[in-house]
Amino acid sequence: MMGISKTIPGLALVFLLPSAPACWVAGCSSGTEEDRAGDSGNPKVMDTEDFDAESDSDSHPDGGADAGTSHDAGLQDGAGASDTGNLEDSGREDARVDAGSYDAGSETPDAGSRSGPLVPDPANARWLKWKNGPHTFICGPGDPEGFLYRGARLADGTRDGDQDEIISKLAGTGANGIYFQAVRSHGGDGDSTHNPFVDGDPAKGLSDPILDQWERWFEALDEAGVAMFFFVYDDSARIWDTGGASGADERAFVQGLVGRFSHHRGIVWVVAEEYAERYAPARVSAIAAAIRAADAMHPIGVHKNHGLDFSEFATDPGIDVFAIQYNVDTAGELHAGMQSAWDTAAGRYNLTMSEAANHGSGDSARRKNWAAALGGAYVLVLGMDVASTPVSDLEDCGRLARFMESAGFASMSPHDELSFGATEYVMADPGRDYIVYAAGNGDPGLRGLDAGTYLLRWLDTVTGTEKEEEVTTAAGDRTFTRPGGLGTEVALHIRHLPE
Repeated sequence: MMGISKTIPGLALVFLLPSAPACWVAGCSSGTEEDRAGDSGNPKVMDTEDFDAESDSDSHPDGGADAGTSHDAGLQDGAGASDTGNLEDSGREDARVDAGSYDAGSETPDAGSRSGPLVPDPANARWLKWKNGPHTFICGPGDPEGFLYRGARLADGTRDGDQDEIISKLAGTGANGIYFQAVRSHGGDGDSTHNPFVDGDPAKGLSDPILDQWERWFEALDEAGVAMFFFVYDDSARIWDTGGASGADERAFVQGLVGRFSHHRGIVWVVAEEYAERYAPARVSAIAAAIRAADAMHPIGVHKNHGLDFSEFATDPGIDVFAIQYNVDTAGELHAGMQSAWDTAAGRYNLTMSEAANHGSGDSARRKNWAAALGGAYVLVLGMDVASTPVSDLEDCGRLARFMESAGFASMSPHDELSFGATEYVMADPGRDYIVYAAGNGDPGLRGLDAGTYLLRWLDTVTGTEKEEEVTTAAGDRTFTRPGGLGTEVALHIRHLPE
């Protein structure tokens, strides 16, 4: 590649010119045991011997309908009643399925490299990866929560809404997440039909036409490379009043859903939104264990009300993702919160900033997205419902995700102490790779840089313009002059090249 050399005191620069059948029986999983185990022979399957017998008692939905019989949506008699085990504070890494290995410095993956399901990285639980491919960085809509129920309800329970248009709009922007719930009735934000049951009645079991329609949407989302944060329960939604235990009917329902859709690549199961409004931690853990018994691969998470404390699930081997709600006003506060959560997590689970009030759109949303990302969290944007979202906002998320992936983000940690010049946030694998972000006047830089030659890859986060250059520098604190054609809001990947 041709270049133009330039020398300034202490800094030499070279500018480079620019689907398979669904699994229906509760307790089954997608793939063989060997597929699920990967190379380690240690599948992430929960012990099922010691579940509280109280959970096997018949129960009634909060709405009063008798649900004492197992769901009939393709579930065998007694299926879903497999015990889910008492959870102990064992090391989370011992429970992880081997998801393969990947060089964090590899280039941005294309769709063909998304081989196998989305899984927690057993070697680095902070991040998710494709089982036989690279890590993925997720930035996308934290809405529409009612995605599955948009449009008028037809006689068979299906919908005539705009779901296909939403998927089509999302595809191609690079935004790669979406957030929705299966049960929004029974105290949630939806009406009495916002659930997947025949006639909206849990006693009648899961509806084949409804799930068939979901299947078609999920296939399209998989094809678009979009991670589906599939919440079982909306905030305050609860069907079965079984206290702190998860009863047989609830487990049959959950495992019916999981068995039906676990063959999709991009699923992240989430037990409940704002779980504490209706569920005790023990019940959340039991539901997560029921999911894990039916799907040994995909990540499982839970969402909380505002705050950063995840201590009740920090060592739970059945929960991989902390879906964070953190309602603060500024990008700086959001960044600081994610950094704090990162430090507390200590590598035990993934952070997904899934809800921040007043996230905004345009400049506000973009700056908050980068603030959360460089604090160590995936980003789902509350209020980004796709249908009314400017395409530019979706593209901002796509640029962030692609940049993080191409920079090898999974080897890095927040390191704001290295900020210099106009740099606001830093993620780094010190001595090798750095991602810096700056949104104001002045040039970004780093403290304590080693002497050597570095490859700089610049991104104008507003326009998407990218530039590359090589620089050779002495050791010390250094700033880097933006190449021409870039605005004031930039991200910069700095890689130390081998001698």
